[in-house]
Amino acid sequence: MKHRMRKSISSYRLLAPVKIYIRIMLNVGMSIMKRSSVASRSAGMANNINIDRSLYFTILSLLVMGTVMVYSARLPLPSDSELSFDLYNLGMHPVHVLLGLLVMFIFLHIPISIIEKGSGFFLLFGILLLLIVFFKKVFGGSDVLVDGAVRSLNISRFTFQPAELMKLLIVIFSAGYAVRHKDRITEDLVRGMGPIGLVLLLIVTLLMYQPDLGSVIIVCSSTIVVLFLGGMTIRAIAGVTCFLISGVLLIILFTQFRLNRLLAYLDPCSLEHSQNAGWQLCQALVAFGNGGMFGTGIGLGSAKLGHLPLPHTDFIFSVIGEELGFVGVFTVVIIFAFLIIKSIKIGREAMAQDRLFSGLLAQGIGASLCIQALIHVGVNTGLLPTKGLTLPFISYGGSSMLIVCLSMGILFRIDIENKSSPRKKNRINGKVW
Repeated sequence: MKHRMRKSISSYRLLAPVKIYIRIMLNVGMSIMKRSSVASRSAGMANNINIDRSLYFTILSLLVMGTVMVYSARLPLPSDSELSFDLYNLGMHPVHVLLGLLVMFIFLHIPISIIEKGSGFFLLFGILLLLIVFFKKVFGGSDVLVDGAVRSLNISRFTFQPAELMKLLIVIFSAGYAVRHKDRITEDLVRGMGPIGLVLLLIVTLLMYQPDLGSVIIVCSSTIVVLFLGGMTIRAIAGVTCFLISGVLLIILFTQFRLNRLLAYLDPCSLEHSQNAGWQLCQALVAFGNGGMFGTGIGLGSAKLGHLPLPHTDFIFSVIGEELGFVGVFTVVIIFAFLIIKSIKIGREAMAQDRLFSGLLAQGIGASLCIQALIHVGVNTGLLPTKGLTLPFISYGGSSMLIVCLSMGILFRIDIENKSSPRKKNRINGKVW
């Protein structure tokens, strides 16, 4: 008991420098909530309608936890006599969060009809950004990341990864495509999947040239989910899924470092793999083992001290497991589950009001977040081979933070329009939504 109390006191003292940022974040968040009622003239609404508070506080809780864990993951392990650290360990994370909240506030005031009309243009813009990254790598660029990958664009002092934007844009485009070509995707696989298949092929090619297999998996999976919800038959979905899985396996088999990761995944802590391809996964599992039920305490984990690569981004879930234990890990999973269920509920309500695009978009956003979170958790816990993906809302990363907050702004807008529209029953493929 005394040991646990001592850890709690140490963790509290470690978090003292970051409390001011958390306070600012919460103040900004509460201000946004108070100002986010939408006037009737913005979309022909009869009354001002407030955003869903349960969803909003869920997002805020993830952002606060992310700020705390990013700070902790970048801390050195303190001695009992040295417990003060500056805010350098947060890096640009507070700026990313505040910008994300601002973007979310802006997009919850944009009518979904505008997003629907511009879905094709938005996708072209995203492809253009990917082409710029492509040409930067072909002709040489300065934004070289790990393993020679070029994924970002320089914007003043900031960098932006178009792949993160594409995860959202493909959901928007797929929802619009499913609405415009509903007869095609439900009756003719070739005519229905042909055009969007060519678009996907171009996007996948550009992403793989970076290379970024994780984004490819999320983009393709999100598209399949949206088209399935839009009416594509299970038989067609199964065929497309098998084709995509075969493609991913071929990519892995013919890329040596990915093949090494797959082999290491089978036994990461063996003598053969523990010092090379299996190092990350082995150290992640050690971190979870150290955490036990209640964790070592915030800031008191040891895996981040040169053992666990990228503890503030790709492996932040392992840091949570070590410092907050099973209780912290379970809490994060429950919060994400609530967020995803909420997006599905909002989408189904929109479809019940004959607003198919909004319904598909809301559920597609939920699916994209779910897939990315599942891959991140699966990699960190050893259920999936190692693949670098951030944990939405929690991991360090400006591009990811801006896009997930933008997605939440759209989700809030759909919910607001649901509440302002008369409820209707909508039959899609014989089902009542």
